[in-house]
Amino acid sequence: MKVLVLGSGLVGCPMAIDLAKDSTFQVTVADLNKKNLDKIPAELPIRTIEANLSNKEQLQTLLSDCDIVLNAVPGFMGFATLQEIIKAGKNVVDIAFFSENCFELDELAKKHNVTAVVDCGVAPGMSNLLAGYVDHLLDKTEMILIYVGGLPVVREYPYEYKAPFSPIDVIEEYTRPARYVENGRLVVRPALSDPEFLSFPEIDFDQVEVAFLALPHGESAALVSSIPSNVKIIDLGADFRLSDSAQWKKYYGGAH
Repeated sequence: MKVLVLGSGLVGCPMAIDLAKDSTFQVTVADLNKKNLDKIPAELPIRTIEANLSNKEQLQTLLSDCDIVLNAVPGFMGFATLQEIIKAGKNVVDIAFFSENCFELDELAKKHNVTAVVDCGVAPGMSNLLAGYVDHLLDKTEMILIYVGGLPVVREYPYEYKAPFSPIDVIEEYTRPARYVENGRLVVRPALSDPEFLSFPEIDFDQVEVAFLALPHGESAALVSSIPSNVKIIDLGADFRLSDSAQWKKYYGGAH
């Protein structure tokens, strides 16, 4: 089977490498950036093509010589690229994470008899598929909780964050409105709204030198007594901002 991977970035490149380990796949990777293509190990049987994937003519030429496509371009060009793939009549797995509604291409996909698996990343994506698989093994599933984040094992200054895919799209994760199903109904929420606070009761303060508190008003004061005195505390809340209890009540409400 001839597989075409569009994009050789942080996700496209590893997918191509994994596919090339299976002799049943003939893998071709296309990317505008030669440096991205050069990251693919030379010993692997992967064909690389330097091409402008936003150019429809170049894209259609690439699509004419494949059986299935993995669309791993950045989100800002994902929808248009997927549209061209469908027009070419190629089945596709898309992980481009674009902001447009993929179901706008539903009729086009049906017209060309194309199967498109869209926006199947790690989470949401594989996490949901694995949860569904486990669900069918169990007698009854009452609740499924899925947590995902970008905290690396080794944190490096200044961001202490691990971007597992395009940095442009990582930023999109935190600025784009969220769409999800709530009580059987599709809802749209502003980015970073509806926060859920997690409790980590067992913290080894022997490994902590500085503690940052970014809690709602009234929470820090109750927590400070449980932190060892040798740990420096930087409180971003309001609990210790005002020493006058009357002023506290005036601006924040409640007892201080």
